[in-house]
Amino acid sequence: MNNTGVGDHPAVFEEIPCPICGSHTHQQLLSVADRLKSKAERASDQPQDNAYKIVACSSCGFLFLNPRPRAEELHKYYPSGYYDPHLSSGGGLFGSLFRTIRHFMLKWKEVKVSRDLSTGNLLDVGCGTGEFLVHMQKRGWDVSGVEISPDAAQIAGRNGCNVLVGDPADLNLPEEKYDLVTLWHSLEHLPDLSKAVDKICASLKTGGRLAIAVPNPESIDAKFYKAHWVAWDAPRHLYHFRSRDLTSLLKPRGMQEERTLSMLMDPFYHALLSETSWVTGLKSWFRALRGFLVGCISFISGFKPGQGSSTLFLFRKH
Repeated sequence: MNNTGVGDHPAVFEEIPCPICGSHTHQQLLSVADRLKSKAERASDQPQDNAYKIVACSSCGFLFLNPRPRAEELHKYYPSGYYDPHLSSGGGLFGSLFRTIRHFMLKWKEVKVSRDLSTGNLLDVGCGTGEFLVHMQKRGWDVSGVEISPDAAQIAGRNGCNVLVGDPADLNLPEEKYDLVTLWHSLEHLPDLSKAVDKICASLKTGGRLAIAVPNPESIDAKFYKAHWVAWDAPRHLYHFRSRDLTSLLKPRGMQEERTLSMLMDPFYHALLSETSWVTGLKSWFRALRGFLVGCISFISGFKPGQGSSTLFLFRKH
């Protein structure tokens, strides 16, 4: 049993109990570095400066970052110009690749989350620069967004989207308004998980759908890359959800799981960045080739439920 003390970390860090079951005991699973620090910075750091601890709850097995930056400090770990989901241009080869894949995935997302739903009110939590909102608005949905980054929200606003800026846990979301609420790789970023989920679930109409996409810590690429798996993304990703974790979190709030799907392109994105985030020069190109092969294997494994690099969970409110 390992209870890491906050005394080993700066004062801006905090230790938390398990966000799912409340247990205060855990086992350390991995120690990981911040992939968004420059390679030169990482090379000059002392080992303890790189160490963010992913722990497993001793009671329910939930994986989470502990200790972690306090909520008011988290914005410092989203450097402008580095974080792919907030890039509308630039970012080099992989920034361009991300945007190309994102364009393809918009249609896929629309089809999967709006299956058997007519148009209605949509809330996208963690909407970034608003591409999904714009896409769904063109399909007849009345769209709104929530985004914690003021810069990203400003871009979404210029794209014609109505976006609330802030953490959903701190916002007055309307109750029983939305037919569809989506979280595309955003649930793992929310510091007050319980309060945020309470408000998100309360904002759904009875019979409405909640769609949550998160990286899968049990995927082939996660097991292959171990501490270098890009989707640990410490300290921005605070939690790492399995299917049973989301069921435990959402069932008491009136949500029933409908189905799970693998996110089609995430294996390639995760594998390529897991290979190239830690090396420079010509070596990164050779690593990218290996990443493509790992991505292919992970993509194929994703046809089996629960095995994809990222999973889309669909829930209904009853």
